[in-house]
Amino acid sequence: YGFVNYALELLVVKTFGEETWERIKKDAEVSMEGQFLVRQIYEDEITYNLIHAAVDVLQIPANAILELFGKTFFEFCQDSGYDKILQVLGATPRDFLQNLDALHDHLGTLYPGMRAPSFRCTERPEDGALVLHYYSDRPGLEHIVIGIVKTVASKLHGTEVEVKILKTKKECDHVQFLITELSGPGKVSRPEITEIETLSLGE
Repeated sequence: YGFVNYALELLVVKTFGEETWERIKKDAEVSMEGQFLVRQIYEDEITYNLIHAAVDVLQIPANAILELFGKTFFEFCQDSGYDKILQVLGATPRDFLQNLDALHDHLGTLYPGMRAPSFRCTERPEDGALVLHYYSDRPGLEHIVIGIVKTVASKLHGTEVEVKILKTKKECDHVQFLITELSGPGKVSRPEITEIETLSLGE
């Protein structure tokens, strides 16, 4: 559905300007006029082409763009009327992630044919650390998940988390992330790293 492409459009236009977005569309050979329609189905190839074009035009690594896109996508969902639903999914990052599939089931009734990813949580046996399992038939987008998880923890739960890839899809049939809480109640926050939004093409 178009909300993924539309969120990418919002990210680029907001951060780098309309002209840059038009250039990315041109390089991606996307000839459509106007904005992406949220409720229209688009081919996955369009999304991948836009991401590849954004990497070339912005001169920013794909993983960094995808992580920032994950943050923007979460904020887009909040602004699109899903804020209340997102808030009740769970009081902690672990509870929220455990309930994501229920949200996707709900959205599937609104967007017939939506191919949503699936998530489940386990604990690492040796230390009880949170492991997020991510199942998707769209390869190469796992850094979007990293951006979403970090933003959910920050905006909904007031905590800072580190998200690392434990296993890639090549190592098993899905991607596994290790999620570590860095700050929150009783924890000392580390200095924030300058976010990619502060970058500009002129630097």
